[in-house]
Amino acid sequence: MPFWISAAVLAGSIYQTTEARKSAKEARAAAEREAAVTERQTQQQIELQQQQAGIAKERLAAETAKYAEQKGAMEAEATRIAKELEDERRRMGQEESSKMRARIRGGKRALLSEQRLNPELGMLGTGMELA
Repeated sequence: MPFWISAAVLAGSIYQTTEARKSAKEARAAAEREAAVTERQTQQQIELQQQQAGIAKERLAAETAKYAEQKGAMEAEATRIAKELEDERRRMGQEESSKMRARIRGGKRALLSEQRLNPELGMLGTGMELA
């Protein structure tokens, strides 16, 4: 009988070992499936992030180009306005200068024209002599 008991214990041990191997094999397969799913999800997330990074780069490039265009337009506008202001300042200075000259010369012309008979022609009248 001890033989049957030891054979039964041995058979039980073999059964438990076989079941443990099956469980380990199933656990490894489940872990591999989970790892594969996790890896796919990670790859999808990486691809999504790369797409988002690409979109962000495109937006940045577009914004940079737009900014450069606006900056150029604003600089051109500022240059144009500065030129207009300079022209206006120069024109006003010339007008003021010509008004000043006219006032100064106008007084002399008025004095000269009183001495002439025909101020439009600038000729002395006949019979008048310079004193």
